[in-house]
Amino acid sequence: MKFAEFARLCEAIEFVNPTIKITIASQAMHGVKNKHHLMEILAMEYPIANIGSKRIQKWVCSSLGIFDDELDDAMYTWGDIGEAIAQVDEGNETDSNLTLSSILQLLRMDYSRIESNTYTNFDAAFSAMSAREKKWFIRYLLRKPRNGVNNKIPLKLLAKVFDKGVREIEKFRMFNSVVDITQALELGEDPECNLEHGVFVSPMLAKARKGAEKPAEFIIDVKYDGNRYQIHKHGNNVIIFNRKGKIVTDQFPDVKDIVSEFEGNMILDTEIYPIKRDGSPAEHKLMAKRVHKKDKAKAVEECPVHLAVFDILSYNGETFLEEKFSDRRLLLEDKVPEDYHATTLPENIKAAYNLAIDWGYEGIMIKDATMSYQAGKRSKGWLKYKPPLIELDVVITSAEYGEGKRSSVFGTYGISVKDGSDYVSVGKVGTGFSDLDLDFLTTELRKNVDHFEGDTYHFLPRVVLTVRSDLVSMDAKGNLGLRFPRCVAIRHDKYASDADTLTRLQEMA
Repeated sequence: MKFAEFARLCEAIEFVNPTIKITIASQAMHGVKNKHHLMEILAMEYPIANIGSKRIQKWVCSSLGIFDDELDDAMYTWGDIGEAIAQVDEGNETDSNLTLSSILQLLRMDYSRIESNTYTNFDAAFSAMSAREKKWFIRYLLRKPRNGVNNKIPLKLLAKVFDKGVREIEKFRMFNSVVDITQALELGEDPECNLEHGVFVSPMLAKARKGAEKPAEFIIDVKYDGNRYQIHKHGNNVIIFNRKGKIVTDQFPDVKDIVSEFEGNMILDTEIYPIKRDGSPAEHKLMAKRVHKKDKAKAVEECPVHLAVFDILSYNGETFLEEKFSDRRLLLEDKVPEDYHATTLPENIKAAYNLAIDWGYEGIMIKDATMSYQAGKRSKGWLKYKPPLIELDVVITSAEYGEGKRSSVFGTYGISVKDGSDYVSVGKVGTGFSDLDLDFLTTELRKNVDHFEGDTYHFLPRVVLTVRSDLVSMDAKGNLGLRFPRCVAIRHDKYASDADTLTRLQEMA
């Protein structure tokens, strides 16, 4: 498929309902040879480009030979950089010969510097595109296609094109990327659905408990104030993945040694949390030492941790994702030494909650005993119940340098929540950070500068914080904000897409 055809497809599905989107897209896909290329773009499974809207505007203006204010005026009028580019380049209807494969190569490039070969390649391809192609290329480069293709539509599209059930495709998705599923189906085969050592599985995610809701049958676990890790063991080989699927085994040599002594081969869902010398839970911020210190032996000494295993996904090559949680829990208790079981609490929710808080933990997890493991889904089968203080995951979108001893680092951070594909400011946070946190954040955020205005630096949405606040406030104009937010943790294990939403704040206001 040529990219010009893909752009026409995007235009055709932009303003129709999901059912019609899938019908139109499935008809277009039947004649496509390498369907996995199309699906990789639709599902946005290519890497996140290191570029934001301000920098891409400079690249576009340079390539089109226009002034910055011309594009700014068009963006103000049309409200979207893709549409603005199409209007500025109006009349250019000559399609390029670019294929989806060549577009994917462009989407995967590093866009960090205009003086690089990346810009040369970008300019050559961008100049060859029609106005329509430019619009959709920039939208997908910035991962804001604005055509209503959400996470579920690629799966439903595969089901229609390959005559499969949606639930069957969703099962495939537990174990495979959309691209891997498509490639297998193109060969007339079903993708493998067995957990394998070293192949990360997207974790099942929890929802916050609302009111008194609970499953009919449930098991209550402690909610630890640590980080989520998936641990694979095969013989003496142990791999530790963080929540994003990155291998972090070297950060936990002590945990690796513990798991290597377990009998059998297994894949475990776990929490690793910091502890005090007496074994009681410590503040989450200590985990930063495990993540950032180059001297791993010293990190182990300064931040002792405990391993809590709360689910088992496979054992000796057999997969248990489809089994009830209660059965998986029994298997876990049989195969994992008792010292490392997640703490199970009484079935009285109020009593369990009070016990967990009294012991110094974050809260409790109320889990549906009958539910299978829903990899990659945020499910009501797992409900998290924490203290009434508001705790949110937010994204850093701006910062300013501090004063005095903080003059060399960012000291105050503008924080935002998700609103569709955009991020909306909910205030600033400047407390709860250690010196190590500030050094890390300053170094990390400098890599993701989008633009700056006066003394304020604006960033691409990459770094996630967990903040705790007294309440959600609303000003006279209806803008929401957090009262007295304090950083609880830098969430190295979360993406910006995991941040809380404006809708959730509106429910709290």
